Amino acid sequence: METRIAEHTREALEYDKVVARIVGHCLTPYGRREAAGLLPLTEPAAIERRLDETTQMMEIQRFGLPFPLSRLEDCTEALERSRLEGARLDPAEILQVAELAAVTIALHRYDREGREKFPAIAAYLERLRAFPELLADIRRCLDEHGEVKDNASPRLKSVRAEQAEVRRKIIARLERILGQRKKQAGWQDDMVMQRNGRYVIPVIAGQYHPGMGILHDRSQSGNTLYVEPNETVELNNRLNFLQQEEQLEIDRILRRLTADIGQRAAALMENTRLVGILDARHAAARLGVELHAARPRIQRQPMLHLEEARHPLLLMQAADRRRVVPLSVRLEKDRYGLLITGPNTGGKTVALKTIGLLVLMAQAGLPIPADERSSVGIFSRIFADIGDEQSIEQSLSTFSSHMRHIVEAVEHADDHSLVLLDEIGAGTDPKEGAALAEAIILNLIERGVFLVATTHYSQLKTLPLSQPALENASLEFDRKTLSPTFRLQLGIPGSSYAVEIASRLGMPESICRKASELVGSGERSLAELIASLEDELAQLRRDRTELEDRLRTARDLEARYQEQVQRLEKEADAEKEKLLAETERLLTTTRREVERLVAEIRRSQAERDTVRELHQALSRTEKQLHAEQEKLRERRRAERENVVFEAGDTVRVLSLNQVGEIDELLDRERARVRFGTMTSVVPLRDLEPVTSAGSRRAATSGVRLPSADDVPPEIHLRGMTVEEALEALERYLDRAVLAGLSRVYVIHGKGTGTLRRVLTDYLKSRPEVDSVQLGNWNEGGAGVTVVTLKT
Repeated sequence: METRIAEHTREALEYDKVVARIVGHCLTPYGRREAAGLLPLTEPAAIERRLDETTQMMEIQRFGLPFPLSRLEDCTEALERSRLEGARLDPAEILQVAELAAVTIALHRYDREGREKFPAIAAYLERLRAFPELLADIRRCLDEHGEVKDNASPRLKSVRAEQAEVRRKIIARLERILGQRKKQAGWQDDMVMQRNGRYVIPVIAGQYHPGMGILHDRSQSGNTLYVEPNETVELNNRLNFLQQEEQLEIDRILRRLTADIGQRAAALMENTRLVGILDARHAAARLGVELHAARPRIQRQPMLHLEEARHPLLLMQAADRRRVVPLSVRLEKDRYGLLITGPNTGGKTVALKTIGLLVLMAQAGLPIPADERSSVGIFSRIFADIGDEQSIEQSLSTFSSHMRHIVEAVEHADDHSLVLLDEIGAGTDPKEGAALAEAIILNLIERGVFLVATTHYSQLKTLPLSQPALENASLEFDRKTLSPTFRLQLGIPGSSYAVEIASRLGMPESICRKASELVGSGERSLAELIASLEDELAQLRRDRTELEDRLRTARDLEARYQEQVQRLEKEADAEKEKLLAETERLLTTTRREVERLVAEIRRSQAERDTVRELHQALSRTEKQLHAEQEKLRERRRAERENVVFEAGDTVRVLSLNQVGEIDELLDRERARVRFGTMTSVVPLRDLEPVTSAGSRRAATSGVRLPSADDVPPEIHLRGMTVEEALEALERYLDRAVLAGLSRVYVIHGKGTGTLRRVLTDYLKSRPEVDSVQLGNWNEGGAGVTVVTLKT
């Protein structure tokens, strides 16, 4: 169910600009229609489903195989007409259907092995109906320009072959006639031409007589006549008949193709709907990746908790997203009103729009540019009054225009509504405007309406003292530079700094002093209190920064000490293991000696009890030794499982026995590890921390040459970027050469062919490569490159 949000509110919050950006990313008309209708929802399950689809598509774009969408023309009208009895689509329309079928087939086959990673998208892919036989039939009959091929039918092939033969005979006879004719000085037009669909020859007007043949045309000057000789009339007639036969056969072929399309029209129409949804989600995901957006947590009840939120449109315009200052805000059941104050151009309106726009995006099932800890509740209605909306046509002043929207909010808002009011009460007498603004705020707060309002009125800043549901906030202002920092501060009201700004801009000091005197004592006291609070807040920030630095230093020291403790423990374990090994060796030697003694005792008739006791003592000692060894192994396994890796950690890749540094944690199971100038994606379970220089040297010195059993005969590069694929291939070839392999398979997939071309050029440049060729049909075809190495 969609929210009841007025078009005015969507425009005020610039939601339509976000939708337009998504529409612009769509590749198909079906996706553009789907994206253009992307409105906020109120049903939690529907919101979560749309978020599932969009965020899974973001994961596909970041880590998956290229999604096989391409630009399409709208063929829905052609599909509708194909259902009519005896309908005939033009070749261009049939080709549009073929393009739809090709995209549908590619989507239907997309990444069947990895679909468990994106179940919401996979559900759409599985519902698509692929028609490979239809696509093959169309491509057999039509070329890429829409021309009907000779092989479209045996009859067409025969007619066109006869046409070519008749045409050849006509031209040969006409050229013979021209060759037998006397040449006249200055005559240049001895060539076969066509007029009215028939082959003719030029004749000088003065030499023409009716017995020569049929006159078809004359030149503009009238000096040249174009005549069809009598001996080629029958051949021309035959050619015209064959051309008519050709058009009849083409018409029959096109009608047959149209009928085949019409039989599948219902399924193809459903395919356009599914492709439209996938295209729209793909475009929304592309915007999400562009904005570094995250999935918000959706709550059933109205509430708002934004962490590190940024305005999407500012991010789109900014060259560096770090220049867009984030804000954090919280509206909950007990405190659901926020009153933002501060100077002009301080960012109040941007903050208001950011809050409203991110709520709309979240309820529309879109990721938002905020921290993943952010939560958004469901609001059934959203009202916004933002900016100067004076209407000349409706003879409404600024104040009247604002009041019209505010009245609508007051009349219809409830405790499941969000109301956003910018400069409430502005545009009229300040005293009356402030009084009216206070009454409106109190009315909305008492009814439990979620409210965010901005204002310059000082008397409104005291409202939170008597209204626990209302909280002050302000946009920080640097009084030294008299410039805004755009950081939202909760719990502290802001000042307008009008006198200070005027003074800084050159207003005479006498005027500024007089203005300060004219400001009421209460106003001055409040301004001084705010200035004092801002100074204290700045000092608190400096103290917090200092404490954070100290805490960071303490943590570094703690980590260093822990590293030393772990090193000492490992050294102790190694020593203990060494001693246990020595003990086991000694025990083995002793056991052999005891066995020898027992044998000798038996020969000397010793008592059986004595021998039995000796065996039992040895068994107990052996069990204790094995128990100690097992404890040591368990401890090492537990240590490895409990290790928490971070970017920058030095680790050893167990399967390669190589030491590197973690460049980036991709998810809970994989990390990108850097080895010098190269990187590789490695499972976390294949990593072991390296905690000291000594152990690092030891690990590096233990590198061994790989054998043929260590190196697989193929490498999989599908889904990688060109840079990642080249690095992985370079490492693999080095290992393959060292292992003595003579033939390897590079699996890169078909895709657009770009990756295959780059890899082929690279392989040909390697001196150890003898030959490069595509795989046979049973080896993967164009998706696999077979590399023969020099031995």
